[in-house]
Amino acid sequence: MNPAILPEYVAAIAAVRPDLRGLPMVLHARGWDSNAIEVGETIFKFPKRDEAVTRLRREAGFLALVRPRVPLAVPDMLLHEAPLVFSQHRMIPGSVIETAGYEVLTDKAKQGMAKRLAGFYAALHAIPVSEAAAVGAEPKPEWPSAEEIVPLLEDRLSAAHMNFAIRALAAYADLPAEDPVFGYFDGHGWNMAFDHEQGVLNGVYDFADAAIGPVSREFTYSNLTAPDLTNRMIPIYEALSGRRIDRRTVALRTSVQHLSELADLDDDIDVFARSVGRWIEHAEAQPELRL
Repeated sequence: MNPAILPEYVAAIAAVRPDLRGLPMVLHARGWDSNAIEVGETIFKFPKRDEAVTRLRREAGFLALVRPRVPLAVPDMLLHEAPLVFSQHRMIPGSVIETAGYEVLTDKAKQGMAKRLAGFYAALHAIPVSEAAAVGAEPKPEWPSAEEIVPLLEDRLSAAHMNFAIRALAAYADLPAEDPVFGYFDGHGWNMAFDHEQGVLNGVYDFADAAIGPVSREFTYSNLTAPDLTNRMIPIYEALSGRRIDRRTVALRTSVQHLSELADLDDDIDVFARSVGRWIEHAEAQPELRL
């Protein structure tokens, strides 16, 4: 057993799954809300603080609503209330996919991944907002305003990138309202179970940030993996859903997402600032993002 795994976690797992006694346990502590313990083919999630308990209960409700309606695997979560509040679900085979892993995929694999994600989003967004609200979905909070972000960015971006940031934040503030959908709003590669050997996306997980919000925001998260993935996915999604996704709006939302996260950082600032700079250079080269 990993010595960093708390004894109360071990006892809780043994209480609900005595058949797993003696199997190796692996701690995954990177999550913001929960510590995850991998035992065999099962994942157990233990909230790190009180508000994470509420989010875990809400996530279980979201997954019960979503799982029967989407064509992509999501966790079949079972929530336990004793001896601690924690969850368990069978692992979806695969591992995370980051930018470097995406870039080496074949064109066929990239297109297949885009098709699977587009089908997932089209089905997810077809769930009535009223049903999502009934199981606890709330409006997705907006990112902070330019007045809050700009002073925090002035010593973190070059003059040229700062100029882009100011223009992007102003354009973002002028975006028209969109009809809301029930969305995942966390569809980046760290929340994906990808079979790298076969080049196939097997599923997605971590629905704690699911909410009700503008449909264009859903497509900012795939940009964190690769803009190419978003560009492939949107046309397929439009054909499946009948919705029109404005590429400029997606690029603006992605820009503000990057800027907001950079402004909020306390460490690794230089590393993330370089990442934000790469996005800005990509965005400025796109004809649809004219500011």
